[in-house]
Amino acid sequence: MMHVAGGVYLEYCSDPHWEELYGSGGRAAAAVSSLSNRVVLHTYVSKQHSGTLDVLAATFGYQVNSTEISFTPSFTYTHGFSEPVIRPPCIDPQAAPSLRVEGDNILRFGFLEGDAIVNGDYVVYDPQSGSNPRPFSENGSSASHLAIVANQREIVLLTGETDIRQASYQILKGHGAEVVVVKRAAAGAYVVAQSGEAVIPVFRTEKVWPIGSGDVFSAIFAYYWAERRIDPVEAARKASLATALYCSSQVLPIPENPENFPGFLPTPMTVEEWSPTASGPSVYLAGPFFTMSARWLIREARAALQDQGMSVFSPFHDVGYGTATDVAPADLKALEESRAVLAILDGLDAGTLFEVGYARARGIPVIALAENVSDGDLTMLTGTGCRIVSDLSSAIYHTVWTALGA
Repeated sequence: MMHVAGGVYLEYCSDPHWEELYGSGGRAAAAVSSLSNRVVLHTYVSKQHSGTLDVLAATFGYQVNSTEISFTPSFTYTHGFSEPVIRPPCIDPQAAPSLRVEGDNILRFGFLEGDAIVNGDYVVYDPQSGSNPRPFSENGSSASHLAIVANQREIVLLTGETDIRQASYQILKGHGAEVVVVKRAAAGAYVVAQSGEAVIPVFRTEKVWPIGSGDVFSAIFAYYWAERRIDPVEAARKASLATALYCSSQVLPIPENPENFPGFLPTPMTVEEWSPTASGPSVYLAGPFFTMSARWLIREARAALQDQGMSVFSPFHDVGYGTATDVAPADLKALEESRAVLAILDGLDAGTLFEVGYARARGIPVIALAENVSDGDLTMLTGTGCRIVSDLSSAIYHTVWTALGA
């Protein structure tokens, strides 16, 4: 049996289109609903959306123990890597009474609209806060065996230590955890336990849908480590594979053997000593910047790559407008020094196509974002080994993987 304490939120995304009621708690309960023999979701929900949540629970086969609140929070994304707009913009987590959960196996997420005080035997805690993650026991929660699963930013904020390895060991010593799992996005995961440490591979897929991927990872890890009591390294590997399936297909619940899912062809990639820094592998960002929409896309792509630890050369940002004799040499020098190129092809800008050809002539790999380009216009790119993708999130992940040597 698995208890899940986590939020249920409305989620909207413009590209690719997405409009669902999930949130960390709802998605986690759905993810493990076919694995665990019983799943109970402890959450908050407004009267307006309680019926929808009941339908989802019946569909996936989990139970709901909910506390009513006046407004279900929503997250609105422009794309998979964008910062969400959260409504209502100011949420008082103390306005709602804290949930109280007791059980043998518990997955606890951080909340926007409240809190969960849990007491369990095996507990997994995912703080779910990029600005102010709270220590597990701060609210009175307790666990006989505790695993903390968090992303790199949360690990740094919890400890004040920028070295991820040192920060993980600091959490082992100072937060009462037996296991620390660091989610490293495109680089997989890192596990530190009392028995040792391990790097967990990321599984490369053609399509990548990142919204909610961390929820799925935490849920599957919790099922295998807490409920099945298997080794944390193997539990994290299973979680990584399950997350790849979700990212490639958005399928829920997660099956027992994701590798057998039709059309799922994951490629494991292990990134040993790497964590995001401003001086990471160099990526050349090629694309037109002569309209407001084009400049917006360049800015979004650049920010997403930098968030993944890439050192990005953007002609728009790093050279700007100028004469041909000034612009071309600077751009080509940076291009020659790059590990990978992300080329934005919509509009078939002549300068961008030249940069793609120049890169391929020198053996530099190219990932091409082509949302509205005909197959005929892509013949030379496809024929010279460029990887063609149709959405920004997948393009970012494939560029990072390529720059890291996958």
